[in-house]
Amino acid sequence: MTIDCRSTLPAGLCSENGIKVAKTLELDGIIVTTQKVVMHYGTYDEYGNIASARVTFGSSSALASTDRRISFLIRYKKVRRDTGEVVGGPLWPKGIFGISPIGGDGPHQMIKSPMDAVSVGPGLHRGYYLSAIGSKWKACTNEAGNCPQVEALHVGIPDDVKKNFKIQKWKQASPRYNFPTLDSCLSWGSEPVCRPTLYDTGNSTIMVPTDTSKPYASLNVGTKVVVKTEGQDDWNFTTTYKPEVEIVPGLEHNIVGIRYFERNSLLVDLETQEIGLRLGY
Repeated sequence: MTIDCRSTLPAGLCSENGIKVAKTLELDGIIVTTQKVVMHYGTYDEYGNIASARVTFGSSSALASTDRRISFLIRYKKVRRDTGEVVGGPLWPKGIFGISPIGGDGPHQMIKSPMDAVSVGPGLHRGYYLSAIGSKWKACTNEAGNCPQVEALHVGIPDDVKKNFKIQKWKQASPRYNFPTLDSCLSWGSEPVCRPTLYDTGNSTIMVPTDTSKPYASLNVGTKVVVKTEGQDDWNFTTTYKPEVEIVPGLEHNIVGIRYFERNSLLVDLETQEIGLRLGY
């Protein structure tokens, strides 16, 4: 979980040069430390400080809370790795809740998904599943509060739901990232790109790696793409905007982003370390 500094701390403590705290600060239940961290994502880096708090999320009628303080990043800037450009504004949400990645990042893998610290009711497996979010979206921003809301995140896994998914053990692509992956191949009329693959609700596009010597590219609108995942049904789609599928030099793994979750579902069982996919629901 990462949160923009200006949505968390008094504006005077936030700048593009850093968070102005000389010692550990406690504010409204949030402990902000002086420990600086750079978090590395697919195409950009986030700069900020480690903080911790107990976190509550969900709808007002169905709240979920962490059972302990969790570590997260309060960021003061985002930087595109290829250009060094500092980016922000309404296209970058003030708070990102990382549902899909379960592994950790930061010092000693201390920044983990809040799901790792949520207790569930009796008879449920610790974990979560995501039902399809639908495809009827509009231009909106978190800041304006005008984005559609859907009931998609379900905390705790009942057995009768789990049996409707194709379940398999997750793998770990790299100790550097420590997130769970499935082996997948993406193709669009050419040689498939086969890599460990992260199914990530926090990624707005689908990313496939290429050699560092090659330029960045993206697929044209109308390109038919096939995603084959070991042990799962094939997923087929046609690109409807650009860039929807990005070809990223130096990326170490495939990333299947939000488009997948429009019609399909993901299940993550933290007790058994399993991932399940379900198409077309």
